[in-house]
Amino acid sequence: MTSKLFSISCNSSDETTAQLLKHISQKGYKVCTISKSLTDVKDVNLITIEIEIEGLYVDIFINEIQAIDGILDVSVSFGAVLQVATYQMKFDSESFKTLDILRSHNTQIINIEADKLLVLHVASEKDIKLLYNKLDNSSLLGFSQIPLAIVQQLPWGKLI
Repeated sequence: MTSKLFSISCNSSDETTAQLLKHISQKGYKVCTISKSLTDVKDVNLITIEIEIEGLYVDIFINEIQAIDGILDVSVSFGAVLQVATYQMKFDSESFKTLDILRSHNTQIINIEADKLLVLHVASEKDIKLLYNKLDNSSLLGFSQIPLAIVQQLPWGKLI
């Protein structure tokens, strides 16, 4: 059984999160990691949860959790190595089109400072490149990308 990473947009109530975790517990799925963060949309949170689930049950699981009151959207990552990208953007009165682009790629604005935005994007390398190409203009001030996790085992025996 392999783990899958689910991104769940939901209302910011703790009751929605509790119902989600109760459902996962009742089904007997093992939770590997979970995080809950605010989004740039008022009263909407993003829950990222990695659970051990067999591939043939993923669609059933998605349908079940979409039926939970307060769940707005669910997406899943299969086997692709996820990357974390940060974009530093210039923000001014002409940046509203850029905000629409960012929103359509499921990004999070993690810092707003004067006339700059710091944007976080967890996605496959392909999706990060797609967004980067859309943002590659004078408003893009900085960019960095790293893998979300190390895929290879560390050589602990050689370190001792």
